[in-house]
Amino acid sequence: MLKTKKLKIYIENQTEFKKKVNEELELIQTGKLKTMKEDSISFQSLEQLRKYLTPKRLELVRIIRYKKPKSIYELAKFANRTPENVNSDIKLLKNMGFVQISKVKNIRKKIVPSVNYDSMSLEINI
Repeated sequence: MLKTKKLKIYIENQTEFKKKVNEELELIQTGKLKTMKEDSISFQSLEQLRKYLTPKRLELVRIIRYKKPKSIYELAKFANRTPENVNSDIKLLKNMGFVQISKVKNIRKKIVPSVNYDSMSLEINI
């Protein structure tokens, strides 16, 4: 059975986030943990999550995951959007941690987006 990799999205306040990260970093420094326990992204509110992970950006993540475009231009064609708009969304998604990019040089330099998880789950602390 193939193991799926999950990206966990948290809605939590900044204090909770810092506490969790500091605890894990301390375990890593003492050698009790090799890496962070999970791949996660934290937002302070559902509104903030909606602001960054819009339907169009989520569509880009899905296209990257399933169609594996070889360039931003190809991704834009799959999404029926302009390369300029897709490029700005990919930069934001990369900075947020939703997408990774690698630069490949053939004849021209290409930016190849990738996603290293199979699913996302949302956890909201109350």
